[in-house]
Amino acid sequence: MEKINIVVCSDDVEYKVALKNKIVRDECAIIGYADVDKSAGVRIRGFVPDVVAFLLDSRDIDESFMNFIEELKLSSIGATPIILTDKVTVEIVNMAAQAGVRQVMDISIGGETLCDNIIKLVEKERKYNTSAIVERKTRSKVYAFFSGKGGVGKTTICTSTGVSLAMQGKKTLLIDLDLQFGDADMALDLNPTESIADLSRDSSGVSIDNLTSCCVNHSSGLSLLPSPVSPELAEYVTSASVKSILDVARNYYEYVLIDCGCAITDPVITALESSDDIFIVYDINILSLKRAKTSMNVLQQLNQSDKAKLVINKNAKKNNVKISDFENLLSIPAYAVISEDFKNINASLNNGNPVTIYKPRCVVSKDLSAFADKIIMEREGEVAVQNNKKNKKSKRKIK
Repeated sequence: MEKINIVVCSDDVEYKVALKNKIVRDECAIIGYADVDKSAGVRIRGFVPDVVAFLLDSRDIDESFMNFIEELKLSSIGATPIILTDKVTVEIVNMAAQAGVRQVMDISIGGETLCDNIIKLVEKERKYNTSAIVERKTRSKVYAFFSGKGGVGKTTICTSTGVSLAMQGKKTLLIDLDLQFGDADMALDLNPTESIADLSRDSSGVSIDNLTSCCVNHSSGLSLLPSPVSPELAEYVTSASVKSILDVARNYYEYVLIDCGCAITDPVITALESSDDIFIVYDINILSLKRAKTSMNVLQQLNQSDKAKLVINKNAKKNNVKISDFENLLSIPAYAVISEDFKNINASLNNGNPVTIYKPRCVVSKDLSAFADKIIMEREGEVAVQNNKKNKKSKRKIK
């Protein structure tokens, strides 16, 4: 059975924790959280969930709250709303039914029973949606590229991956969240006039129009939201603005890549928590081995270690430190291995083009392209990768 994705909508932290502990079946997974406020609609739509679980006290369930659920128009994205509360009454059930809520359950329900109810409910909804030909878009994916050590090639991998995705016709956004010393724009030979700082300071808030106006586009089709032009402007980019940017971006981009800085700042923490996967990037040496363990410890403290995927860069045939050393230390397999090729990487940077465009047939380009293909395959399936290669070949002459 296809996994059931759940978004939890609640202002109560205890309720959120309680529900998380009750998701005991592999068929169900919580993919995101939203607060009960005006931003909930944008955030929920970005996740494209199967189920939206509203958690709140029974005394807070009134006509105003039901209107809030109706205004979300969850049926338009094929999402099923349910309510979990401390006291289920006939009045609440009746109000919920009128608002389109499929089921009201007691928050104290057992984990197995809860998951069984959700599975049965979604199976019925999917059967109905199939009969009614309800179209659902594929959920966008957000990937954070993170490392606790500079000089490992994180930005090179991030920009090259973004270009590879865009060249296959994927609507891709790259956010440079190295707020003080980001240089993704230089790696792509772009000259932005605005940045993430300008977007964060916009008094009208974050909208898709404001987001795209602050982006600069690469010839491959990749959109880049650059880092601030000066280090002192980093203070304008807050956790709240990063969250808003990602919520809006999820609705309009298929792939969102975040080039995180090495510092563990509040905006970076928000990015890590909001990502679907976290690629921890390291090259092969003893210093990287130590930093990799430190990075994993940080992710564990943030309860994000289950998202971590190891990317080994600058892999050489002869090295005292092995890939297996990283795998054993972090207890995760290497998701991708990128070969060492200083000559072509350095030349591509000086040329102002990612190596996948500058030298598409060299070994490192093939590794990076395979990395992008793997990301697409996990989100869309193997058939999509094969179909997209035609688009990729047609764009390889871009200079």
